[in-house]
Amino acid sequence: MKKIGLTGIIGSGKTTAALYFKGLGVPVFIADDCAKELMENDDNLKNQIINLLGDSAYLNGKLNKEFISEKIFYDSMLLNHINNIVHPRVHEYFNIWISKQNYKYIVYEAALIFENNSQHIFDKIICIKTPINLILDRINNRENYSEDKVKRILNNQLSQELKCSKSDFCIENISKNKLYNELLNIHTSLI
Repeated sequence: MKKIGLTGIIGSGKTTAALYFKGLGVPVFIADDCAKELMENDDNLKNQIINLLGDSAYLNGKLNKEFISEKIFYDSMLLNHINNIVHPRVHEYFNIWISKQNYKYIVYEAALIFENNSQHIFDKIICIKTPINLILDRINNRENYSEDKVKRILNNQLSQELKCSKSDFCIENISKNKLYNELLNIHTSLI
């Protein structure tokens, strides 16, 4: 079974692409969803996060996303530490998940494939690239983040150009029709 990495910066359309693959019947693993679930429910991870960031990292037992994002996106050392705590657990769950799949290939969607140096586990990598003005519009409509927060997030990710240069496929996401056509071509080549 082939493992396909799907990446891109925040707001590029990774999740849209992942959902398209899912609609084609392809098993899709969303790394961010797994990370959030683990951070909420894995007591060992929770304790490590509390030890690193303090009790405010959780409110009434729930992940305090606002507090954590404010802390880690201003401090790259904290961000790296959180990634080093969470992402190995995500990869453990991914390996368990993949052992239960039965398809010609699976898709692993994550913004930080290259940043976490996990590109070696994939047979192919697809990068979704989008004009920055569209990205900013999407993020403002979806996340209600300040422009400063968006810039901090983008500064902690590799550029689209670098991600594309390291990927096997680079898809320019300027319209859903174009995106879906290119994804279908990749899908056809993989099955």
